[in-house]
Amino acid sequence: MSITLYRKYRPQHFSDVIGQESVVRTFENALKLGRVGQSYLLTGPRGTGKTTLARLFAKAVNCAHRKGAEPCDTCEHCHQIEEGRSLDVIEIDAASHTGVDNIRELRDTIKLLPTTGSHKIYIIDEVHMLSTGAFNALLKTLEEPPTHVIFILATTEIHKVPDTILSRCQRFDLSRLPIKSITTKLNRIAKAEKIQITPGAIGMIAEIAEGGMRDAEALLTQIASLTDSAIDETTVSIMFGSSETKNLVALATHLADENLSEALHLIGALSEDGKDLSVFAGSFLNFLRKLLLTSASPKESLPFLEDLAETHRLALIDLGSRFTPGKIVRMLEFFQAAKRDSKNATIPELPLEIAIVKTLSPDTDPLPKPAVSAPPTPSRPTPTPVTPPVTPATPVIPSTPTIPKKSEIKTASKQSAVDTPASQTAPETVTANFSLSEVQAAWKSIVEQAKILNASLALALMQSSPVEARNQTLIIQTKHNFHKERLDTPESKLTLGQAFAKILSFEPKFQIVLEKTSAPVPETAASDPSLVSQALEMLGGKIIPEQG
Repeated sequence: MSITLYRKYRPQHFSDVIGQESVVRTFENALKLGRVGQSYLLTGPRGTGKTTLARLFAKAVNCAHRKGAEPCDTCEHCHQIEEGRSLDVIEIDAASHTGVDNIRELRDTIKLLPTTGSHKIYIIDEVHMLSTGAFNALLKTLEEPPTHVIFILATTEIHKVPDTILSRCQRFDLSRLPIKSITTKLNRIAKAEKIQITPGAIGMIAEIAEGGMRDAEALLTQIASLTDSAIDETTVSIMFGSSETKNLVALATHLADENLSEALHLIGALSEDGKDLSVFAGSFLNFLRKLLLTSASPKESLPFLEDLAETHRLALIDLGSRFTPGKIVRMLEFFQAAKRDSKNATIPELPLEIAIVKTLSPDTDPLPKPAVSAPPTPSRPTPTPVTPPVTPATPVIPSTPTIPKKSEIKTASKQSAVDTPASQTAPETVTANFSLSEVQAAWKSIVEQAKILNASLALALMQSSPVEARNQTLIIQTKHNFHKERLDTPESKLTLGQAFAKILSFEPKFQIVLEKTSAPVPETAASDPSLVSQALEMLGGKIIPEQG
């Protein structure tokens, strides 16, 4: 094949563009109504048509015999643009023209009038690659360009473009093309080029392209040069490997079958093939989201499955019936942790392997382990704090909370709970009745656990202390009113309860009180060097010396 297919079949009319209907309609209306702007910005993934639309728009603007919005393809302007020799359409690759000097040179040239057409069109591709100085040099020109100049900027990383540039352009977001649109065009190209290829192979190429039409056409060009015989799915797999979606479906199927060895083997095979397992983990999270929607509501999930080939779409629907939504949520938690840990993992496969083992281990629970032990169970459902009349030790508890014998009573109750059935220990074990001394002894560990859950909450706890235990309630005293307000919220108490459950295996009720002597001085805390240093350490900040 003498020419790559994506160049040969690049759209020459707006009607040939697929998958970007809203952008095409806006350009067409602007041309028909004579409301052509001077600064446009096209953003979207690679191969979705940014440069194609820019060239089409440039051709239509300068076309001498335009029919509505469509260029005539017969005039000299159209021929020059199609052949890439138009002096009025300047394409600039920002990746190789990043400096401020390049933009200053551009500003000097825009003053010159068009040679043959009505406008000079500057197409700046990958505009996010420009340096800060270059962006600053471009600002004024974009804001007030000459009337004969049109700027069309294109980028795949819109977040790197300064807001000052975005505010001066009409922005258009191009989306990934659906599988159906890509397969339709590939079938048309294959028929025109007399390429023998099966529908399944076409679908695989469309999936591998990941929504990029240019990538799909380039892949078809490559595989068409491989053999003169019919191209099937096996041929595509040999040349390009399995599509990522196929691997995602395979992993989910192994998990549904509870086939631990095959699931682990798949991760090992991906690693040997040089796949980025962190990226794969992110893709599997997205796949699990689709699986969750399918499992919870099959009919409503159909729009989310349009980017999948027919075989994979049917496979995902089948998998959705084999998992409960609760099971999928657990899997999401495990693989989200794997995605987070895989970036810095010494062994790249290990986080995913751990997630797989956790998923297939019935005794694995993402919640803290103490939650399943016997003693804490009666403390959680406490609708009424009634003191049981059976235990003679309970009247002593509210009178003097610091009596050391109470820790001994609690230790004895824990031991009896292990030796006797739960039905017998339930009325005697009052797990919420705790001693102040054991809370004070574990207070540092509780603050550290709270730090893991919520750093700002831990900072408030560092300036507070437990002062009294009344039956099922722990009274916490804090020095400043803003710390009291921080601690005395349902969310903070819930997080603090989780820290207690982790360290001491019980969750008391909490009452936050203010130290009387320190109530009226919130500004003192702000000036307290020790408090400031604690806050900086907790929140990962630093003091920047004042300059000038």
